[in-house]
Amino acid sequence: MGNNELTKEHEAISALEAILFAAGDPLPLDVIGRILGLAAEETILLVEQLQRKYQRDIQSGLMLRVIADKLFLTIKPSLKEMVTRLYRPQNRPSLSQASYETLAAIAYNQPCTRAQVEEIRGVNSDSIITRLLERNLIKEVGNLDLPGRPAILAVTDHFLIEFGLKSTQDLPAADFVMYKTLENLEQQFQSQTDEVNER
Repeated sequence: MGNNELTKEHEAISALEAILFAAGDPLPLDVIGRILGLAAEETILLVEQLQRKYQRDIQSGLMLRVIADKLFLTIKPSLKEMVTRLYRPQNRPSLSQASYETLAAIAYNQPCTRAQVEEIRGVNSDSIITRLLERNLIKEVGNLDLPGRPAILAVTDHFLIEFGLKSTQDLPAADFVMYKTLENLEQQFQSQTDEVNER
C-alpha cells in the first residue's frame, strides 16, 4: 500500500469518525456510504477498520455500537458513571409495571396501534403511551388507513440502546407476562454495565 493510499484510508476513517460524532444519533450504513461516496462493501470495511482502531486504543473513551443496522459512537461502559457526573441528569423515575407492560406489548408486537396495546393489556393505555413517547422509548411510525387514522407504534433506537439490544429480534422469547421479561432484561443490562464500571 503506497503512501497516497494510506493517506486516503486515514482520511476516510477520520471522515467516518467525524460524521458519526457530528450526527450524535445512530446512522444507517447506506447513509454513511452515500455521504462518504463509498460502495456498501467499502463502507463496511471502513467501519470495521474504525472499530479495530477503538479496540486497540485503550486510551480512547469511545467505542462503536451497531443497533438495528445503524452505527453510532458512544462512550465505553466503564466511563458511563464519569459522564453521568458531567451531565448530572435529573433522576428520572423508573418505569412502572404498567409502563413495562405497555412497552413490552409494543416491542413484542410492533408495529401496533393503541387499540392493539389495550387489547393485550386489557386496560386503557393512553397516558402510559404518552409518557413512553415523551421518554423516546416508542414512536409513531405512521397511521392506519382506517376511520380515525390510528397511529402505528414501534420502539425507538433509544429503546434498543437503553435495553442493550441491537434489534427487537434480540428480545428474549416472550413469556406470558412480557413486561417481566423486559424488566429483567433492563436489570441484567444495567448490572453488566455496573460490573464493567467496577473494574
